[in-house]
Amino acid sequence: MLGSETSAATVLTPAAGGSFADLARYPLEDSDASAYARFLAGVQQDLAESGAAVLEGFLPPATVERILAGIDPLEAGAFVCGSPHNAYLAKLDAALPPDHPRNRIVESRKACLAHDEIPADSPLRALYEWPVLRRFLAEALGYSRLYAYDDPLASINVNFYGGGQELGWHFDNAAFAITLMLRPAEQGGVFEFAPHIREDSPAGFAAVGRILDGERAQVRELAQGAGALVLFRGARSLHRVTPSFGLRSRVIAILSYAPEPGVTVTENTRLIFYGRTQ
Repeated sequence: MLGSETSAATVLTPAAGGSFADLARYPLEDSDASAYARFLAGVQQDLAESGAAVLEGFLPPATVERILAGIDPLEAGAFVCGSPHNAYLAKLDAALPPDHPRNRIVESRKACLAHDEIPADSPLRALYEWPVLRRFLAEALGYSRLYAYDDPLASINVNFYGGGQELGWHFDNAAFAITLMLRPAEQGGVFEFAPHIREDSPAGFAAVGRILDGERAQVRELAQGAGALVLFRGARSLHRVTPSFGLRSRVIAILSYAPEPGVTVTENTRLIFYGRTQ
């Protein structure tokens, strides 16, 4: 598999992650400094208010270009996954009518590179293993510690959206998501979300239904340029990515962590997103 072999010339140590981030702008390494405390408090406030925090320019342009140089040639072979689903990423409820928000169907389609396909010398690997980044993410999200996924396919993913591909309205199953925007869409590809909207009650379902019908009152756009690091609590915030168009695909990396060690995804999940189980 691509990315499964390393050499002495390409091995990236966890400490190397800091060489790829803008530490002058984001003082992650000096966790005892007042500047870090102010920065962390700002991220925590954004998460509390909207469920999302965007660190624009976290990756400098040179780092973004290096990552894209390694993964763009792999797009043509990336597994294209897509299937109809409801906003709750759950089985339909036969006890409810077909037009109930719990049973309404949306579409998602994208191309995905699995963890073992990420090139061995990609900065994505060093960033994922970088203890400083993981400590910051844990503090920002309110965990004592975060662990890397113990999964050969799901730890780092890269998603390509092009030719009208999109992510339909949904709530995440995971409590949080960490992403790195590598290339925004030339047209479309807008991340839209309705913060803190999930409530499994008649009022909550009605609010979701209004958004599925096109109501915009509670919907926000989450702007993110190339190099942005995004922390997002998607389990309670309905969200989507509108269809992407242009000569080049929208490209985003997902870094998956968990509050406990040993987390993997199911074989069924691997088949859906990667077309294989290992």
